[in-house]
Amino acid sequence: MEILQYTFDDLTSVTQFYNHLTADVPHCYPVKEEELAGVLSGVTGQTDNVHEELHSQMAFVAKKNGTIQAFIHAAMYEDENENNEKENVGIIRFFGYKRGERLAGQTVLEKAESYLKAYNVSDILAFSKIYKYRFYHFEYAHLSNALDHVQALLGLNGYERGNGQIFLDWENFSVTPTPTSLPVTVAVEWREGRGKLPNCNITAHKDGEEVGVCWSVSCGEFSSYPDVQDWVYTDWLGVEDDFQGQGLGKYLLQYSLQEMHKVGYRHAALSTHSDNQLALLFYSNFGYKVVDWTYSFQKKLSEGTK
Repeated sequence: MEILQYTFDDLTSVTQFYNHLTADVPHCYPVKEEELAGVLSGVTGQTDNVHEELHSQMAFVAKKNGTIQAFIHAAMYEDENENNEKENVGIIRFFGYKRGERLAGQTVLEKAESYLKAYNVSDILAFSKIYKYRFYHFEYAHLSNALDHVQALLGLNGYERGNGQIFLDWENFSVTPTPTSLPVTVAVEWREGRGKLPNCNITAHKDGEEVGVCWSVSCGEFSSYPDVQDWVYTDWLGVEDDFQGQGLGKYLLQYSLQEMHKVGYRHAALSTHSDNQLALLFYSNFGYKVVDWTYSFQKKLSEGTK
């Protein structure tokens, strides 16, 4: 088995590896070579316009008989510690290995860690929702439970499970808004984005004051794949504290979904923190069903030297 630094010549095989690895991950759709090349531009010395704060990006592949068995993409960013001193934090943007090829996964992980430690990183964050690939899952996703073998290998190597995000779907949704007891006026704002269908912001006002919002985006924001273009993702649902418990949140979500259905959306998705049981109860009784649990991982290094 060979452990090699990624080069542009590996793009086709890495794309095939990524698509095969994520085939069973909810809301991971096949990507094109040019899409993967975009996120790997920082590795090949080009500008990564999405995450310009990242530096020293590097990727490694494990090959056996010329076939990729594992892939990892590492990077760093500068942060201030408690003494207001600049220090590097390690990032694993993506990591995966073929099931059954644990040695390949272990070896590229150690290779990436060795690379990051050479820069005296204090911590390594894996699958942070901020620095993950845009086309990996939907917004706010971390490492999916569907990649349980990857989670297990990270855990075995001292990475601790951190933030969790639950994803819920409602396929073929259909809603009729239930009016709230609050006398509110609702405004609808459409915005064009990356998706085939527009994004939508719903805002509720009472006596000229904004009291609630529901922001939804096309899932085409995350993937160019045709099958995702009629999916809508609710990015944020919020009601001011003084107006909670009066059905406004439910009404805004229903109103938003109704408007989205009118323009062609057929399936809905959203997510919430894994420890937000109240939100999980609300959404699961609303019509959504849990399809995935995702988690970030962090490894605190005992030494900050090479």
